[in-house]
Amino acid sequence: MGLVRILLPLPRVAAKWAPEKGGPLLGAALSSCVTPSWAGLRSPSPARRLAWAEEAVAVYRATADADGLSRALALRAHALLLSGRHEEAGTAAAAVPDQASPALTAFLGDVRAQALAGLGRAEEAVSVAHASVRAYRGLSAVDRRDRALGSLPGALRTYGMLLAAVGRSEESVAVYEECAALLAAMSLRELAHVELVRPQVLAELVAVLRALGRYTDALGVGPEAREALRGPLAWAVPEIVLPLRARLLIDLARCHSATGDPAETRACAMAAVVEARKPHGADALPAALDCLADVLGQLGQTDKELSTRRELAALREA
Repeated sequence: MGLVRILLPLPRVAAKWAPEKGGPLLGAALSSCVTPSWAGLRSPSPARRLAWAEEAVAVYRATADADGLSRALALRAHALLLSGRHEEAGTAAAAVPDQASPALTAFLGDVRAQALAGLGRAEEAVSVAHASVRAYRGLSAVDRRDRALGSLPGALRTYGMLLAAVGRSEESVAVYEECAALLAAMSLRELAHVELVRPQVLAELVAVLRALGRYTDALGVGPEAREALRGPLAWAVPEIVLPLRARLLIDLARCHSATGDPAETRACAMAAVVEARKPHGADALPAALDCLADVLGQLGQTDKELSTRRELAALREA
């Protein structure tokens, strides 16, 4: 949390001059820094998260707090995942002691599943993600400090994403819909810990429904998905929200095209390009331009279509 980050020098001093009491205090503070739980708080960079997590591991290794060490090791695995170091993340997650709490074990399963997916091992990741979901379902209660680590909605989102990746799209839709229903029933306080999961689930659900040719169903989810991607999240995690928003608009444009609504098709395609031109949306720009070019061609706007395709070609050659 922001306040803990600001006050971090204090437990560092305490750990230096009174290791027996200050060490666990510093470890807890560092763990809190890695897992901020305030909605709308700008996330620290993956590099900073990893540095804090590694410091927490080093601090806890010098104490007798086995639970604290397990938590720090799990946070390090997650920070490696966020840094794109998937193989190291999977190895780190597997290295956490077996006596970790049930909530931590469930969280580590989700980390391992995402790490395997990042390594292109989606088939293997599906069973790991399913086990993580089962572990979360078996939790009777979650300790307050573990709530920011992971959640059943987060594990369901990972599972749904992996099912779609291996071609089990109908099952993916069922999982995404279950997750969306679970999120809809949560209080604002509960949602604060899973604020990013809802827009991801809704946008990815639209994509899977479109892939299945269920265009009307996808358009039915569209307004809620667009609303979920507005607000403070775009400021807090633009690197995730902006590409997601651009891809959602592309999917909606394609769905409107399939259902014969040229006005909405063009509006969504143009909005997708606008979002993708923003710095954090650049990865989605080729797909957005391709979509817009198709739409302009369908509308008979040949000059604009050719201009858009030339820009697309130049982008791909760069």
